[in-house]
Amino acid sequence: MIDKPSPAGWVVQVTVLAPPSAADNRWIGPRLLAAPSFKYFNVAIAAPNKALEATTKHLAETKAEDGALSVVRGLSTGELAVLKLAAGEVGPA
Repeated sequence: MIDKPSPAGWVVQVTVLAPPSAADNRWIGPRLLAAPSFKYFNVAIAAPNKALEATTKHLAETKAEDGALSVVRGLSTGELAVLKLAAGEVGPA
């Protein structure tokens, strides 16, 4: 069995909903929204729930619109060193 070290940080995905199209204002039924886009953030916090909280705070400070958040994958200590993130930092991926 291979012992895998626990993640030292996380990549957090933020879902950004597309605005409704204003091209046609007449009502013809329910409008379909365009596909959402995604933003990704590298977070140097080992606990996934704390990484989500830190990303939420980061988005509030930058006045960015945010949608649903989820952790995508773990980051190793080596990856965090390459990304030059100190403990507790959040940065765009």
